[in-house]
Amino acid sequence: MGAIKLFEQDGHSYTLMEGFGGGEMVPTNQVLIYSGNEGILLDPGGHKVHYDLMNEISATIPINNLKYLFFSHQDPDIVAAMNAWLMLTEAEAYISKLWIRFVPHFGVDELMISRLKPIPDEGMKFKLGERELLFIPAHFLHSEGNFQVYDPTSKILFSGDQFCSEW
Repeated sequence: MGAIKLFEQDGHSYTLMEGFGGGEMVPTNQVLIYSGNEGILLDPGGHKVHYDLMNEISATIPINNLKYLFFSHQDPDIVAAMNAWLMLTEAEAYISKLWIRFVPHFGVDELMISRLKPIPDEGMKFKLGERELLFIPAHFLHSEGNFQVYDPTSKILFSGDQFCSEW
């Protein structure tokens, strides 16, 4: 397990959080983008990775600076630990407007529902610190309401589990 900086410049970083999970679980990609003392965690994953991932993020940035969560789609390997993240941080969670009514079935506490933020079908620009990220529609490339994140500063496209997964 560990954090691998893929990009770092002028207070903006893109970090792959690697090696969480294992066994019979589907491998997942967690990424932390940090800019201007604000962090967004992409595809936080399920319950079995949550504790170790939370510890790794806490060693990388102040956990109170984790302001946002991004869920590329609704599968359990991406959203199963959503409630834990919402209860242990003050982060807002962004997911396709299509899945807003479905993710509460993963146990999202009624007190946390207001922190679920819909991504419109056409995508959106997203402000992180002084930088801009793009939530890009990739509908039906993995599932309905699937999104990817493009970081123009690092020029990295986070495709979620769109293009590969080690088996």
